Amino acid sequence: MTLAIIKAMGIALLLTILLEGLFGAIWGVRGGRNYIIMLLANLLTNPLVNVIHSYFAYELRFYGIIMVMITALLEISAVTAEWLVYKSRTDIKKPFLFSLCANGFSFLCGILINLLR
Repeated sequence: MTLAIIKAMGIALLLTILLEGLFGAIWGVRGGRNYIIMLLANLLTNPLVNVIHSYFAYELRFYGIIMVMITALLEISAVTAEWLVYKSRTDIKKPFLFSLCANGFSFLCGILINLLR
């Protein structure tokens, strides 16, 4: 993996943690323990999603609708994994909806950031 990819993945992870933390504050998440669990859930899912996505996009050179489907599958997997963590380890209200919305928020912010570059 090149240094540029590692840097991009680090930035993506940091932005995801910040954006989903902000979303959590707006959602009404309280308590340091909940935020630590959110951090750990993102440390679990974000790098894995980005490594797999990068592999398909840059190593296998997939593109178009195939990459859209791969991205959707990876995001659904992240939402599901984080939901299961939030459901079992936090007192976040409506953990599935929270996971779906928090991931959707950070995903859309990522798209906007990439469009504005």
